[in-house]
Amino acid sequence: MSNLSAENPLPGGMGTDDTIPPVWENRNLIEAGIDLEGARRLFKRFHGFVPLSRLLELSAVAPPETDAEVNLTANLDSAADRRLLRVWGSVACLVRRVCARCLTEFSTRLTVEVERSFAPGRDPAAADSQQEMVEELTYLPDYRLSIPAMVEEELLLALPMIPLCHPDCAGLCSGCGVDLNKDKCLCVERPTEGPFALLKKLKTV
Repeated sequence: MSNLSAENPLPGGMGTDDTIPPVWENRNLIEAGIDLEGARRLFKRFHGFVPLSRLLELSAVAPPETDAEVNLTANLDSAADRRLLRVWGSVACLVRRVCARCLTEFSTRLTVEVERSFAPGRDPAAADSQQEMVEELTYLPDYRLSIPAMVEEELLLALPMIPLCHPDCAGLCSGCGVDLNKDKCLCVERPTEGPFALLKKLKTV
C-alpha cells in the first residue's frame, strides 16, 4: 500500500486536503467494487482478503490453500476528455500445483504487484478497428470494477506456464519412472552404438 508521506505523495494531484478513507484490517472483500457511474473523482483503499470460495477459476488450475490477500489503492481522476481509474498495490495467495517434471504436488505462494488502468465505457477500438490504442487500458462497459474478479485475474496471469516444484527439479526417469529427486535410476545403462557401428558389422561378414 502506498505510504502517505511527503516522500510518496498521492497520484493524480491529490493533496492532503482530500479525505482519506479508513483502512479496514482483515476485511472480507467478496462484494467489494468500484462504481464509476457519474463519479468524477474517487480515492479508495482495499485492504483485506478475497475468500478462496470466490476464486473458482483459479481453483480449476491451481487450487488456493488460503484466501487471497489484498492490498490495493484506487484513484479516479477526471481529465477534460476522459476519466481514468488507476489501481495499484499487491495481491497474494498460496496455491497448490503439480510439478510438470516429477508430477509431485507442491505449494507455492503467488505474489503479484498490481498496476492497472481502467476507463469507464466501451472500448472505442471495438467499434473502429482502425483506431490505434495508445495506452493499455481495460474498459468497463457496465461502469463497475469488481475487486474479487480483478484479484482472481491477476493471480491467474501470474501462474507460470510450466509449474516446477523447484528450478533444478530432475524429473522422472523416462525408463523406470523413478523420481530422480529422491532415488537413483533403476535402469541398466545400455551401451550406445556409434554411427559407424553398422560398417563394422559388414566388415566381419
